[in-house]
Amino acid sequence: MTDTALPRVLCVDDEPNVLAAMERNLFGEFDVVVAPSGEAGLDAIRWGERFAVIMSDMRMPNMDGATFLAKARELSPDSVRLLLTGQADVTSSIAAINKGAIFRYLCKPCPKEELIAALNDAVRQYRLVCAEKELLATTLTASVKTLTEVLAMVAPWAFQRAAFAQSCVRHALPKLEWHDEWIYTIAASLSQIGCVGIPADIVQADAAQRKLSEEERKLLVGHPEVAARLVANIPRLELVAEIIRHQAKEPAPNVPLEVLRGSHLLRAALELERHAARGWSLERPWEILRAVSPALPDYIIKSLSDFRTNVTGVRSARIRELMPGWVVDEDIRTTNGLMVLTKGHELTDTAISALQRLLSAEAIKEPIRVRGLPDSPTPG
Repeated sequence: MTDTALPRVLCVDDEPNVLAAMERNLFGEFDVVVAPSGEAGLDAIRWGERFAVIMSDMRMPNMDGATFLAKARELSPDSVRLLLTGQADVTSSIAAINKGAIFRYLCKPCPKEELIAALNDAVRQYRLVCAEKELLATTLTASVKTLTEVLAMVAPWAFQRAAFAQSCVRHALPKLEWHDEWIYTIAASLSQIGCVGIPADIVQADAAQRKLSEEERKLLVGHPEVAARLVANIPRLELVAEIIRHQAKEPAPNVPLEVLRGSHLLRAALELERHAARGWSLERPWEILRAVSPALPDYIIKSLSDFRTNVTGVRSARIRELMPGWVVDEDIRTTNGLMVLTKGHELTDTAISALQRLLSAEAIKEPIRVRGLPDSPTPG
């Protein structure tokens, strides 16, 4: 919905004459969509453009207004919800308000002027919520970018692990159709921030499956908790911190839905990263993920089942030719043997800039072997 377009309003009522009156009274003020039942209303939310306001009658067959608005909230949490009913049942009205997070409760018959005023208030609330979320996303994106760039300088191996996880998450999210996608992408970006104090040789030993001391093992196992404590200090990132905390374990069943979903997705992404870091094939990602313990949900496995299965265009390229989205097809090390990028990692702007700096300092050699992704320009 643009600033010049009429605000979209969904009206749900089982009485055709009421819906006709709604369309007539609100014409020219709002872009009105009507639905004769809760089921039809949910379909309109699923398959249509986003609604600023969702308004429902309370008493309807099969699905009452309280149930409908609660389900509508799950599908479109930013839409502002109104309850319009002639039912003088306080208990049912309270249930609707609690289950559906109702913005306002109106009684039928509602005068046209009062109804339009209430809808305008709801639209203002919707725009306020959207503006706050946009500002939040912009501010957090800048903060996260700064943190990840610091991570890239201090612990490039950890940055690459996080970048790989973020690539997995971004691949899966369009299929999962979750709201607030930024929560999951930021969780992937910051998932390795607790690794800044872990020496690279410990990580390389773990990737090569060499035996680690008890102290070294504690450093590796404990980094999610360290990262979670750091991220929890940033306002609005409480859910992100909890996802990061549970990135290597099964979360408790009573955690928020975002944490449950996000931790499963992040754990799956990092499992694929471990395979790539060890030089193993990712041709059948679903087989890798089905072997994970504790077991991952099927919908998570399905969302990543075609991750990088069509990577093509292997070639050697000079650093100046590299582009974001290409995948490194060999380990990249400095001239003194320090690991910079491991085979299978996707190149980002930050990674390419780091390679350019290393090349200028004659710390790495070119060309390097890369592969293209379906959604990126193919090497060569």
